[in-house]
This record gives sequence, C-alpha cells and structure tokens, in this order.
Amino acid sequence: MKRIIVLLGLLLMTSMLLVSCIDYKAAGDEELVDSELVDLEVEMGDEVLDETELEESESDATEDLVEEEEEVVVEEQEVVASEDLVTIEADESEFVDLGAVVVDPDDDEVTYYFSAPVDKSGEWQTNYGDAGDYVVTLTASDTVHTVTQDILLRINRVNVAPQISELGDLSYSEGDEIVFEVIAIDPNGDSVEVEISEPLASGLFETDHTSSGVYEIVVKADDGELSSESVFTLTIEDVNVLPVISGFEDLTVKEGDTIELDLSVEDLDGDSISLTISDPVGQDGVWELSFTDNGEYEVTITADDGKDIVTETINIVVEDVNMPPQIIDINLERN
Repeated sequence: MKRIIVLLGLLLMTSMLLVSCIDYKAAGDEELVDSELVDLEVEMGDEVLDETELEESESDATEDLVEEEEEVVVEEQEVVASEDLVTIEADESEFVDLGAVVVDPDDDEVTYYFSAPVDKSGEWQTNYGDAGDYVVTLTASDTVHTVTQDILLRINRVNVAPQISELGDLSYSEGDEIVFEVIAIDPNGDSVEVEISEPLASGLFETDHTSSGVYEIVVKADDGELSSESVFTLTIEDVNVLPVISGFEDLTVKEGDTIELDLSVEDLDGDSISLTISDPVGQDGVWELSFTDNGEYEVTITADDGKDIVTETINIVVEDVNMPPQIIDINLERN
C-alpha cells in the first residue's frame, strides 16, 4: 500500500514538472512534449496497476490463511472445566429435576446436557435404596467453546418401615395341616425379621380335635429401626369326633347264666355321652338268664354326644340247658 502512495506522488510531481517545462518551450515542441508525457503516464500507470494487483493477491492469500486458521479453531474447541463442585441434596423417592442457567457473552446459542444417573435434561425419579453420592457433569457448548461443571448429587437415605404382604382372614377345620408363610419386604433393602403369634409362630400348625376356636394372629416385621404390624383372624371349625364304645363282644352263654356288660365310652371332644342298652339286657347291662331263655338275641348299644350317634350291636346266643324234673310237692290224693 505504501508503494502505491509513493508512485502516485512521483506521478503527480512529474506531471507538475512537465507542465512547467511546457511554458518555456516553443510551439513546435508541444507535440513532442505531449507524446513523452503520455508515455510516462502510461508506464507509471502500469506500475501502479501491477502494485495493486500484487497487493490484492497478497490480501487474498492472507484471507485464505485466516479462514484456514479459523476452521482449525472450530475443529479444536476449547473445553474449560470448572474446579468448583456444586453440591445438591435430595431424599430417596424424591423426583430430582436439575436446572441450569447458562449465558453466552456473545449471545451465541448454547446447548447443555447432564450426565448419568440423571437423564440429559437433568431428571431422575429416585427410589428407596438409591442413597449415596453421585457426580453429575453439566456440559455446555456454543459450538466453539465447551465448558463443564461437576455437581455432587447427594441422595439422603430415608428409612421406611417394612411392608407386609396383604393378609386376609383364614378358615380351616380341625384335622387340617396349616402351612403359613409371610412375605415382608423392606423398600430400603434392609434385613427384615418377622415374628408371628401362636399358633402359627413356627409357620406350621397341625390341628387336632382340640383346635377349634378363633385366633387373632399378629404379624410383626422389623428392620432394626422401624417395624410394622398386620392382624388377621384364624378360625378353626369344630369337627365332631364320634364317641367310641368299647368293652363288648358277641357272647355265647347258657341258660341260667348271668350276663353283665362292662361297657366304656370315650369322646375325644369331651362331649357328654348318653348311653343306651336295648333289651333283653337293659339299661343296667345285667341279664339273668332263665332256663327258658335259650335262643339268639341282638342287643343294641347307642352312644349319643349330642351331635352324632354311634350304634354298636352285640349278638348273644343262649344255649339250652336240659334240667332234670323237680319235685315241688307230694300230697295224698283220695278218691
């Protein structure tokens, strides 16, 4: 550029010098002077043109170089990491929604995103058991520069009492075998101790004829800090146990004998028993046979516990015994 200015100055000075020379020359010399002046101006103009073209060429080359450098800068974005650690706290089961205010001094469009465990928009539905410290990185970029910010996301533990599976009332009958199991879970993943009241404490209840009744069952689950309880009703329906008659058998006796029945009745439920013995033995269980009682007899024994009746039968065979005649009386017969 400086060279162009110098050449223009020289051109101007030469023109002025020629003009002053023309004033002192004769008219016959005017055409010569004009011709020389034109040639000089043409030569100097060409030089100026050459210099201009050279300057433009150098300028274009400089611009290309700058563009190449700018392209390199775009490909190698500067990443600036913040040394300050931001701490954010939340509780288990809380919905985490991280937000960020990011500005650009050049008013460039800026995009940003978060790293795990939150999603890219900064959201995370925590659950029980997620307690702990997490480092989340916020990354922001304007396509030229990228900056990052580490965030310490602290999820505080919130203890929750164990949860007992839903328990409904139960109904069984005497004689049934009951296998009982409780499912108790802890949302925090803590170890749970389960306690069950009798008669299901062991988880196995073999009922019998004495088990009828209504039981209130209490189930307790404890994680060492908090506990929960559930109560339900266990009903054992009575199943009547029939009375048992013993002490009898079929008999074969002879006329003149005495039959004495030694009966016993047992009722496992402890019910009151009504015992009936049919004739010819009778209610007292004793039969004194005469010499005319020979034959076969069926005696019925009945036991009634008020719920059910049990009947047993005794077959009795009475054998004939031929007895000699007996002289009862002697008297005088007169005609």
